[in-house]
Amino acid sequence: MKSAIEDRRRHQRYILANSVTVNPEGAFQVVDLGKGGFCFKCPPYTAILDQWIADILTSTGVLEAYPAKKAWVNFHANGTSSLPLLMHVGVKFGGLAKSQQYRLTKLISSICSVQLPHITGPPLS
Repeated sequence: MKSAIEDRRRHQRYILANSVTVNPEGAFQVVDLGKGGFCFKCPPYTAILDQWIADILTSTGVLEAYPAKKAWVNFHANGTSSLPLLMHVGVKFGGLAKSQQYRLTKLISSICSVQLPHITGPPLS
């Protein structure tokens, strides 16, 4: 049985900038990434397969041939129109090999080190 801390880490998401996912429908901007999956945005009503093999390209690394499964779809409306402006797609990773889990963990660690705030001021006593 997994501890609550392990479960939280699995679901924690890290915001990504300048990152894309490539799948059979095209290349789309990745919004966030976690150990359990990722989220990307695309034009509304883009036909997204239920399952596919995804690649994720970030400024700190590349994840190739990761089994992906569509978990949810959410439409975001434009404030001036009743039509959706874009669509967010939540994705779960499917049965990852140990090497894929390792590369994912390594990529998340590199994202965390980039996102850590720099604290200035006097040293703590």
